[in-house]
Amino acid sequence: MEKEETELETAGSIKTREKRIFEELPVPKAVMSMVLPTIISQIIFVIYNLADTWYVGLTENANAVAAISLCLPVYTLMTGISNLFGIGGDSVIARALGTGKKEKASQTFAISVWSALLTAVIYACAMFFAGRNILLLIGGDPGDIDYAVSYTFWTIVIGGMPTILTATLAHLVRAAGYSRQASFGMILGAVLNMIFDPLFMCVLLPKGNEVTGAAMATAISNLFAMFYFWGFILKNRASGLYALNPFTDKAVGRTLVEIIRCGLPGFCMIALAMLSNCFLNSMLSTLGNEAVAGVGIVRKIDQLAYAVNQGVTQGMLPLVAYCYASGRQKRMWSTVGFAAACSEGFSVLCTVISLIFAPELVRIFIRDATTIQYGTELLRVICLAVPVYTLTFVIITVFQAMGKGFEPFLLSVLHKGSLDILMMLLIKRHFDAMKIVWATPISEVVALITALALIGITIKKGKE
Repeated sequence: MEKEETELETAGSIKTREKRIFEELPVPKAVMSMVLPTIISQIIFVIYNLADTWYVGLTENANAVAAISLCLPVYTLMTGISNLFGIGGDSVIARALGTGKKEKASQTFAISVWSALLTAVIYACAMFFAGRNILLLIGGDPGDIDYAVSYTFWTIVIGGMPTILTATLAHLVRAAGYSRQASFGMILGAVLNMIFDPLFMCVLLPKGNEVTGAAMATAISNLFAMFYFWGFILKNRASGLYALNPFTDKAVGRTLVEIIRCGLPGFCMIALAMLSNCFLNSMLSTLGNEAVAGVGIVRKIDQLAYAVNQGVTQGMLPLVAYCYASGRQKRMWSTVGFAAACSEGFSVLCTVISLIFAPELVRIFIRDATTIQYGTELLRVICLAVPVYTLTFVIITVFQAMGKGFEPFLLSVLHKGSLDILMMLLIKRHFDAMKIVWATPISEVVALITALALIGITIKKGKE
């Protein structure tokens, strides 16, 4: 693998690189060359998120842990913004390269970067002026609200721009086959965060400011990662792809619409998951902060399987998009099948481990007996959804790679934020609050059935 990467680096041009990876390498090697670096970066990203919760959990302060959980939806929304312009731009760029339209690929890069930057500024301003009210609305209480406001100030108001740009640039760099370089930038931010966490939480700031220290570490580490990506772009400006002028063609609006159409499902999956989590937090808050802290820890544990799935789908997207645009249908579906098999196998393994070792996994992050009890029960239900949404994610990615808008949007809405919320409300009317978590696997099954039906129709139309 390393030898192939070295050959690609010395090949000299993006055209040679994309041709080698997207056209010539055997499908398993091509998929692995794109997917493995992305999976590694996603896993390390999860580890540093887990580190935040673990370090704060050492304080034995349930309010502080609950504050981190409370902030997760609004922090994760930045990933949704990155997906909107990063995944959308990734799909458009890869398809443009597949049809030899390098000028369009260059313009798409510029539009995606500037759109992400503007949106990051708007979101930071919104959280600065209305952050406390938003956090109270989604389940904050007097015990955790001050911790949560401090965390969002540093991670979103101060650190929102570098966080969003870093993730967006990773997607766009990957579109031309630079998966290893894109992943290195994400890994750099994650590793620095893990180094800065104990420094800010335990050394530089006085005791009681662990949540603020974790937030400051996150903001600063993402700033360094953003500098890495700008360095990569400046170094490769000669390729002609990484331009920053969006007005090289009059069709700026049309290209932006295409980017948003392809990226909207990725944004919706994050935004609607945030909405769903807010409903879940609000309903579980009636049981106390221990239940909210428990579901927050469960989400952290679930992130490992989610991260691998995201690594697979993000890595395969440019491959599928390029093959689709260039008419290589057989190679495209071979890529999809191989990626799906790898991802599903890992997801099943994660579910089995979660079912067997649920108490031990929760106990890693906190020793409070009540929180462990809640977390164990929640984890054993939520993990059932992992092998189901894995296949849904693959199908959504295929539609995104094809440049389709309706199908992936519908599936992303079914995945989170619609049916599951209705199920939560229905279950709460007839059962105790802890049973509402069953809404997750039920809604995922419905989403997968719909996805299989839609992809079946698409394949059938392609054969006609």
